[in-house]
Amino acid sequence: MKRLSREAFDRARRFLKTQARPLDRAMFEHRFEGGSAESVIAGLAHFQNEDGGFGRALEPDLRTPGSSALATGIGLRTLKELQCTADHPMVCRAVRYLLSTFDNQAGVWRVAPHDTNWFPHAPWWHDEDDSLASLFDGFRIIPRAEIVGLLHHYSALVPAGWLDDVTGNTVSDIENAEPLGTGGGDDLVYTLSLAETKELPPAFKRRLVKRVRTTAPTAVSRDPQEWDSYCIAPLKVAPSPRSIVADLLWDDLQTHLDDQIDRQTPEGTWEPTWTWGEFYPDVWQQARLEWRGHLTLNTLTALHAFGRIKE
Repeated sequence: MKRLSREAFDRARRFLKTQARPLDRAMFEHRFEGGSAESVIAGLAHFQNEDGGFGRALEPDLRTPGSSALATGIGLRTLKELQCTADHPMVCRAVRYLLSTFDNQAGVWRVAPHDTNWFPHAPWWHDEDDSLASLFDGFRIIPRAEIVGLLHHYSALVPAGWLDDVTGNTVSDIENAEPLGTGGGDDLVYTLSLAETKELPPAFKRRLVKRVRTTAPTAVSRDPQEWDSYCIAPLKVAPSPRSIVADLLWDDLQTHLDDQIDRQTPEGTWEPTWTWGEFYPDVWQQARLEWRGHLTLNTLTALHAFGRIKE
């Protein structure tokens, strides 16, 4: 079993301290060095708009300054990790944004705003004749599943009957999705985030746990040759031993952890396994730098969770 050496950890630390976004740098300091939650919140505040939603390239591949459900889910997820309570101003504003932008007729949140094409973005975010809705299966899982979980965590701010209805529809759509866990597997990741929500009512949780535990063993790539492409690698669905599918993938997770240690670059980073191709090549270099910081932070977090960093 390989472990990341202290020298390798220090290389990653130097990169994060000098080249990562202030948000990712502050989160590294919070997770690994006892840094304050307030510093992370200050970094996150840069991405919250006046309407309460998050945008401004919080998701580096989607660079519209406008708010999106996708970025607002990321923002609320971060605030949850920092143990911000329902009365925190940033939480209140974000939840208000989500309630106000829910499409009651379709029962979903649109993943990205209509102005996405006006700003640099990855090619998969380009929207022509509602291609985004087609690509993301009507937004029934992405971004809805994660947002529903976050709203259960902050349920004091949400009408209870409405949340139960949306949750029921989301769980039914996940159960009926065929297949679940395709391409890069983000639909499975979003489903897992909902299934692992502590506050989710047990009846819904049981149904989702059954679905993901049935799906994960066959959806996850077990071939190390595929892990340098955009695929469902083991750590993507189980970045911690506490994941509800970690026991099903344990041997593959150990191999993937070894592989990740080997893949660290001389600069100390872990790299995105995707590019924008010919889309906005200059802007992609900025997005790639932001992803390098974020992926390096997340890889260190996973290695630490599995006890794979030398003391």
